Amino acid sequence: MPGNDEVREAWDALAGYWDEQVEAGETWQRHLIQPCVERLLELRSGERVLEIACGNGEFARRMAELGGSVLATDFSEGMLERARARGGEVEYRRVDATDEEALLTVGEPGSFDAVVSNMAIMDMSAIEPMASAVARLMRPGGRFVLSTLHPAFNSGEAVPTAELVYRDGDVRQVRSVKVSSYAKPSVDKGVAIPGQPVEHWYFHRSISDILRAFFDHGWVLDALEEPLVDPERESAGSPGYVYTEIPGVLVVRFRTSK
Repeated sequence: MPGNDEVREAWDALAGYWDEQVEAGETWQRHLIQPCVERLLELRSGERVLEIACGNGEFARRMAELGGSVLATDFSEGMLERARARGGEVEYRRVDATDEEALLTVGEPGSFDAVVSNMAIMDMSAIEPMASAVARLMRPGGRFVLSTLHPAFNSGEAVPTAELVYRDGDVRQVRSVKVSSYAKPSVDKGVAIPGQPVEHWYFHRSISDILRAFFDHGWVLDALEEPLVDPERESAGSPGYVYTEIPGVLVVRFRTSK
């Protein structure tokens, strides 16, 4: 199991390349993930919102445009430097989401209307501290939206395949995912964007493992979506998102139970 310093070093090294690629134009984050997260978040003007693991701040800036009062956090100073350089009405702060006490310093109990963590929990060595801390930071009835690589189709033992098959009088290419391991948690290194200068760590958890971490701290599952790639945008972004019938992403919304 890598230590947090090792995980952070990789993201500091990736910050520049990641920022350039995310802001380049057609990306699966922008067209597949963020619209779903935005819809489930239901952010209203004037609400106080916390983003955990904000990266280069793209979604934080979007929430500010929607009228949110945004505090965006990340544990990578390299990412925060890129986020601040992009401007926008966002407050940025360096916080490690795996450190419950550190997270609790971002606000008073009940001081946030909403929290979002966008495509980050698969990069975290532990998610229980976040589930616990945010339950205390959230106002009663507040909502927490998170997106992640879909655990069922992106585990360490998932292999994308492409086959030529004869259907309806024609030869077609059919894409699928071969999964040989899912239930057991695993840790591995990988690449999210082709060409990135270093690999980063992935922490695979099953869907039940993810949900249990939040249920144990009083969260109630309120919505769940598995967005699919629009065939017209099939070539946009990561090659891992070329599937139009297999969801690459899982988006869930929790609400506090009290």
